Amino acid sequence: MTANIAEPAVNNQFYDDLGERWYNDDEHIIALLRAESVLKLDYVRGIFKQNQLAPGARVLDVGCGAGFLSNGLAADGYRVTGIDQSAGSLAVARRHAPKNSRVAYRSADAYRLPFEDRAFDAVLMMDFLEHVNEPARAIAEAARVLKPQGLLIFYTFNRTLPAKFLAIHAVELIARDCPKHFHVWHLFIKPEELSTMAALAGLQVKAFQGLRPRFLQWPFWASLLRRRVHPDFAFQFTESLRLGYMGYAVKGIRGVTH
Repeated sequence: MTANIAEPAVNNQFYDDLGERWYNDDEHIIALLRAESVLKLDYVRGIFKQNQLAPGARVLDVGCGAGFLSNGLAADGYRVTGIDQSAGSLAVARRHAPKNSRVAYRSADAYRLPFEDRAFDAVLMMDFLEHVNEPARAIAEAARVLKPQGLLIFYTFNRTLPAKFLAIHAVELIARDCPKHFHVWHLFIKPEELSTMAALAGLQVKAFQGLRPRFLQWPFWASLLRRRVHPDFAFQFTESLRLGYMGYAVKGIRGVTH
């Protein structure tokens, strides 16, 4: 009889101790997230423009970390609320918030958001869903606080072997400071699974977009050689969803109320 081997728990603790490393460290894995955020912010801006979500709209950034996306959108004029359970990350986000912008940061539980129904025009769940054990529950709660026709924008990893290799193993070759279990494969989400979770919450996925590193450019290989993330390390959009992917969903007119 074979004993069951428990799946490892995802490590969400190390973020609290990063401090300014969020913004300036090139040896820690967080530098890859920083590099990714450039393209992710462009994507979010594009979806907002496509759906005529103008500055002044209310945006909730779930799992905001140190504010890479929240602060960028606040600089654009959006009214942003960033939530996270890492007090250290929230402190860094506040320090880097644009002056005179309408951005607020607070500690909150994604399963029990401290906001009224239909409070936000858009909710971001970027690099978040693969860090929780009940992503469908978090998506349903995001849907609750979305206005009708509101946008849920997400980024996560596909549960494929190439994604497992890249997001769990290969990154250890690029950044020498790589916390144990910062990603765990069993929490990765297939696009069709995410679509089902969204539909159950009253959301319709409108588009998926793949994302991957620029493998053929020098900064990628320089990062491998030095085991430090090169300042010009970059990502690109791709049609393939085999690795990381983002996308957006729209809440129906009636939506689901909880």
